Amino acid sequence: MRILQVIPFFSPQMGGSAQVAYQISRRLGQRGHDVTVVASDYATGESRFEDGPFEVILFPNLIARWGFYVTPGLVRWAREHVSVFDVVHMHTTRTFQNAVVRHFAVRYGVPYVLSAHGTLPVIVERKLAKRIYDLLAGRSLLASASRLLAVSSLEAEQYGRAAGGEDGRVQVIHNGLDLDQFSPLPPRGSLRQKLGIAPEAPVVLFLGRLHRIKGIDLLVEAFAQLRQEVKETILVIAGPDEGELDHLRALAGRLGLEESVRFAGPLYGQDKLAAYVDADVIASPGAYEIFGLVPFEALMCGTPAVVGEGSAAGQLMRQAGAGTLVTDGDVATLADSLRRALIDRAATAAQVAAGQAFVRRELDWDAIAGHLEDLYAGVGVHCA
Repeated sequence: MRILQVIPFFSPQMGGSAQVAYQISRRLGQRGHDVTVVASDYATGESRFEDGPFEVILFPNLIARWGFYVTPGLVRWAREHVSVFDVVHMHTTRTFQNAVVRHFAVRYGVPYVLSAHGTLPVIVERKLAKRIYDLLAGRSLLASASRLLAVSSLEAEQYGRAAGGEDGRVQVIHNGLDLDQFSPLPPRGSLRQKLGIAPEAPVVLFLGRLHRIKGIDLLVEAFAQLRQEVKETILVIAGPDEGELDHLRALAGRLGLEESVRFAGPLYGQDKLAAYVDADVIASPGAYEIFGLVPFEALMCGTPAVVGEGSAAGQLMRQAGAGTLVTDGDVATLADSLRRALIDRAATAAQVAAGQAFVRRELDWDAIAGHLEDLYAGVGVHCA
């Protein structure tokens, strides 16, 4: 089967949606399908994915503003090539790439599925730009999709709201993890050495985009309370800055935490795994998290997780019995949950074991690739 993956960017540093598109393309290519990825060349100078059994076509990015990546070269390519594909899989919603490819997919009668990756709601920033896009292209993008792919029940509900009611095209398929990356794990100590953290100091880790929807400011406030009881604890905040770094530095300063909060910057590959290994607990307190693989990656590295109960990751953690859930926005409960995770090692060991079993059973990319083949077959394509 010929499969086209469409995403605005294709670089490891761009986070979850790019990682998902890479893993889907890699696994489907390994299963014998002819997979092509089209994207802008944004951020590929800084980091690139390893080559895989699929073709990647990167178009020069002329504008990268407001999260919008304009690649005029895609227009001619799509006009000439979209018709040869059996199915198109588009990633995220409000993109130049989706508008272009959707136009030609409809013209040529090529079915497409859409993975929103949490981008459906009009929230946080660029609200006017999002509404304008929806008026010009976004509503048509949703309306003519053969399937709407959700990574969680939370996102499935968002599709329903966008469609004005329950939508039978919605199908839930979780994001997955590449389990091979966790064997072997890096030895403990490399991140601590890099950041000057003592081997015996308890470490709380946040890893992800430094964005205000992630609840990192609440974590810093909770950490200030935690330090009153577990005085040697260090908070490591790792990830690319998306507008919050200066605010978080200032907050740590106001709370007298300059020496105990370390900003590690973006971490990828083995450096990311080393951070999980060196942490004693990871915290993902954000209420708006449509899926979130960080807690599950941490569990596979043997590190317990404290997660916001309103997030999709929190829902899966509850299902797996694999982590401590905290009420969204409750700083005191977050601080107490982190304290208990650092002290009650027997309870966290049981959670880690349950979480690892859940990941192997439910989040293996090889199994998910099979689900995607079934999804494509459901839009009238017979898998090879």
